[in-house]
Amino acid sequence: MRLISATVFLIAALGLAACTPAPAPPAAEEKATADDPFSDVAPDQVRVEARYVSATGERLVAVFDNAADAVTVTLPDGRTVTLPRAVSGSGARYSDGTETFWDHHGEGTFTTGETIVFQGKAEEDD
Repeated sequence: MRLISATVFLIAALGLAACTPAPAPPAAEEKATADDPFSDVAPDQVRVEARYVSATGERLVAVFDNAADAVTVTLPDGRTVTLPRAVSGSGARYSDGTETFWDHHGEGTFTTGETIVFQGKAEEDD
């Protein structure tokens, strides 16, 4: 009797499951495509600007371009450098092999070779 009850229950459950409509596919504008891998990134998050200030009051501006996987850094002397994203164990690191910008725990460091050109803390938004 138990076997018959279990079988009837299983058949009923499978029958109901077969009648349940499949969820609708996401709308076309929600799908990420090979041409636009960042289509799920909010427009205001594709380019993000951060400002850093050193202990001596110098300022560095970094514009992170998530679509290009790069950062454009404006150094205190006015020079602008664009660097591609690089492998990092922690933080966000960008490097061309010679010059490197690394944001780690709210601190930005720009180096040329082994020489630190700038080091400062991220400024808080007002």
